[in-house]
Amino acid sequence: MLTSNSYEGIDTYAADLIRNKSRLLIGKAGLTESDRPDLEQELMIDLLERMKRYNPAKAKKTTFMARIVERRIASLLEMRFAQRRDCRLCKASLNEPAPSSFGESLERGDLMSRDLHPSVKTGEPVERKSGDMQIDMEAVIASLPEQLRDLCERLRTSNMMEISRETGICRGTLYYRLSLLREALQEAGLKEYL
Repeated sequence: MLTSNSYEGIDTYAADLIRNKSRLLIGKAGLTESDRPDLEQELMIDLLERMKRYNPAKAKKTTFMARIVERRIASLLEMRFAQRRDCRLCKASLNEPAPSSFGESLERGDLMSRDLHPSVKTGEPVERKSGDMQIDMEAVIASLPEQLRDLCERLRTSNMMEISRETGICRGTLYYRLSLLREALQEAGLKEYL
């Protein structure tokens, strides 16, 4: 299916590349045919912004375009497969009505009903549960090595790129430390913070 996106005035190689790459992504990472026009636009905008940095002395234009599009796709897939957004973990669609405790279906506006509220399922008030979680989190952070504690504190206000710039530590090292931090939280049973 062709999308209604117009690529008038755009390099034909770039338009064809983006159309083909977005077509190949449909059916992966929870992307559907209805996501295709948005995906194409996302890729095209990113490519057009980065074309300003193209240097013919370093690579052919087509190679540069292909790398830019491939890297953007990798970033999009990485975001979609992040643990809290992973489409593979989704058990039900938000478009389907959820059953209530009486066997009836809830309307969309009733999704935060008493039956679905976390405090009803656990029997604990939400405030107490989150307070206990905070105490556990502080204890785990206090037991971490200095490097991981520092990373944890910095992640509260900055992303990995900013932390790398501030500290002078390469992102590869920071991502390795992040994996160690995630392991420590998982071992402590604090999966909610991953």
